[in-house]
Amino acid sequence: MKKIFLLLGILIASLATWGSVVVVYASDVHPVVLSSTPVVLSSTPTVQPTATVKVINDKPATPAPDVVQSVIFQGSSTKPEIALTFDDGPNPVFTGPILNILQSNHVHATFFCVGENARDYPDMVAQENNAGHVVGNHTWNHPDLTQASDMVINKELVDTNNVIQSDSGVTPVLFRPPYGAINATVKAHAQQLHLTPVLWNIDTQDWSRPGTAAIVHAVLDHAGNGDIVLMHDGGGDRSQTVAALPQIIAGLQQRGFTLVTVPQLIKDMQ
Repeated sequence: MKKIFLLLGILIASLATWGSVVVVYASDVHPVVLSSTPVVLSSTPTVQPTATVKVINDKPATPAPDVVQSVIFQGSSTKPEIALTFDDGPNPVFTGPILNILQSNHVHATFFCVGENARDYPDMVAQENNAGHVVGNHTWNHPDLTQASDMVINKELVDTNNVIQSDSGVTPVLFRPPYGAINATVKAHAQQLHLTPVLWNIDTQDWSRPGTAAIVHAVLDHAGNGDIVLMHDGGGDRSQTVAALPQIIAGLQQRGFTLVTVPQLIKDMQ
């Protein structure tokens, strides 16, 4: 009888212990990590502060007819030079790889930066400038300036100039209007700030993510002397642009084109 009571006592103790055990099954998503250090759970989640990356639908607008002939959109048709340009950055994911590709191929490009991104990623703007690239003004938050008041136009340009100058030590001399939307009023504001408006004549439409091959063909199938190529390093997923860039550079160089910055292209027009 004593043995029976002893067995019952052991069984009851075992059941009490079993009731306090939580079983966790490991998986690829939630692996179990064994540790002798107790883990303290907090009901308040830890949030890491990160900058908001703005998604931009960069469908081009039509420049006003009265200014289109006086805006830079192509260099000299007699010199085998092409300028690669990148809009809407800097971006913490895509700008770095683009800079690495350019450096490995000994190519300099022109980056038209959005002011709020330049504010959030100042080291990237400095890296662009220090690597010999040209940093231009692409407004503070990418509005259609032809629909903005004089005060807004001025603020968009001045604030962006100031942050780029703070990041890189260089005040921009080039300005690319978002969507290519420019009229006489926008051009006048740019000229007051000694900014030369720059458009393009080859649009890769990479903002629409048409596929790496489509981006490559958009450039190589139409490349000619003095072309200004529009691509993007910010404003959305630019992985296709990153993948296309080495092929674009190799293809243009194989055809005898020298890749230059926009200021060099403008200088060689004179």
